[in-house]
Amino acid sequence: MTDYIYGGVSGVELPVPSFDLGSEVSLRKTYAHLTSPCIVAFSRPPAPGRPHGAPWKAARGGFAYDIEVELRMPQATPLSGHLDAKETIWLVAALCRLVKTPFLTVPVLSNEAFDSIPTLAGEPVLEPFEIEPRIFSPADSTGRTIDEDSLTWVRDHWVSCGNLFEKHSKFYDVLKAFDYAALRGRTSAALIALWGGLEQLFSPSPGELRFRVASVLSAYMHPYGPERLSAFKRILALYNERSAAAHTSANSALNPVVETYVLLRNVLVRIIDENCLPSQDSLEALLFGGPV
Repeated sequence: MTDYIYGGVSGVELPVPSFDLGSEVSLRKTYAHLTSPCIVAFSRPPAPGRPHGAPWKAARGGFAYDIEVELRMPQATPLSGHLDAKETIWLVAALCRLVKTPFLTVPVLSNEAFDSIPTLAGEPVLEPFEIEPRIFSPADSTGRTIDEDSLTWVRDHWVSCGNLFEKHSKFYDVLKAFDYAALRGRTSAALIALWGGLEQLFSPSPGELRFRVASVLSAYMHPYGPERLSAFKRILALYNERSAAAHTSANSALNPVVETYVLLRNVLVRIIDENCLPSQDSLEALLFGGPV
């Protein structure tokens, strides 16, 4: 019998009752309301591993989520050689955020399917997973649905994307930086993280980062002509925002963060679609002419 863990997905809805992502990984509709109230104890524990004694006090705070989709993940997947089941849940969630729903979260992992929990003889094991709020939200209620085209894209690419991690460790770092930059917090830190990802992909040397990154990035994303030049100038402006975030104590405006997020998002989608990181030779060929 296959051993599974289950990610409780919040913030989105499925357009169908279930969707098969291959290799026994699937998404399906479910419902659970997860609450985590704050309880405060004031006595020291009597021994390691033992509970605190009275007095206890309930407090306001904590968090709550509506779990409307369940992500079933077997312990063994095609990526098990270098990604465990929890990290593969993050990968699938990150690709869903990348392609369509950047507000999706997986706040909890369970050792049992959510709809089986009410009738369990014992207690399920629930583990907090992604509980930090994100900077994005759906435009309206209809925007919460992950359409089937987006789900198909995730199905077709999650294994190849995970395999790119093994071939190119920096790609794993870049996707992590991209995904974590959308957590709610200091916008300046998010901007620096996003540009750190772009620099890893488009500049092998620390010399003259601003011009080099803007040049090869605009060449990678746009054909030769006015559109590339316009992109180059805009990327230079965004890089100036990154420099200001790195060298001042002021928090960055949100617009440059979102623009840089979209820029790196489009780069990552292209890399995943092509199943290939751009090499310096290919970038220089795009920039100066020659076979790519």
